[in-house]
Amino acid sequence: MLELQRADTIEHLSTPFRFVQGRWCCEAHHYFAVRSWLQQQGIQDAVPGWQRLALELHETREPHAYQLQALEDWKQAKGRGSLILPIRGAKTLLSVRAIHAISSSTVILVPTVQLLSQWYALLAQAFHLEIGLYFSGEKCVRALTVTLYDSARDLMAEHGNTFAMLICDEVEHVPIQTLREAVCMTPAPFRLGLADTAPEERE
Repeated sequence: MLELQRADTIEHLSTPFRFVQGRWCCEAHHYFAVRSWLQQQGIQDAVPGWQRLALELHETREPHAYQLQALEDWKQAKGRGSLILPIRGAKTLLSVRAIHAISSSTVILVPTVQLLSQWYALLAQAFHLEIGLYFSGEKCVRALTVTLYDSARDLMAEHGNTFAMLICDEVEHVPIQTLREAVCMTPAPFRLGLADTAPEERE
């Protein structure tokens, strides 16, 4: 949740904020939309808890032209959007490039433990960093962290504002309610959804 302090001094409140239990607040995912308004109002922005990273990319695979164009389109959309490609390696390759482009703390959400292990190995190899894992009995949070959708609520409740980018893998296989909870609880301004098929193709 985003909460406004001393809201009584603000003449016009931004639309997402609602008065709930004596506080002016809104869901964290509205941060991208309201941060310019916060600046205009001269309100101190205490939301960002993420860190800039000096990432060195050790990934040797070169993306194809259409993949580079997809990454450029994502950047032009202010780092918000979905990447739909049927080839799994292509999506993870571009995700690594996106993380490198942002060079800020990032959390990756995956639906299975198998994918969690694959992402852990991929990120460790690509950036030569210690990678965080957050699931079940493992609760290690680092600048680059991989978690399960089922564990995302607990992670975001405590560490949601420490990540500048949120990557959601295999979104087409995740229940809508689970996905919504995961993406709404973090203010991360950069977001990337990964899918094999477009949402309208779900059965």
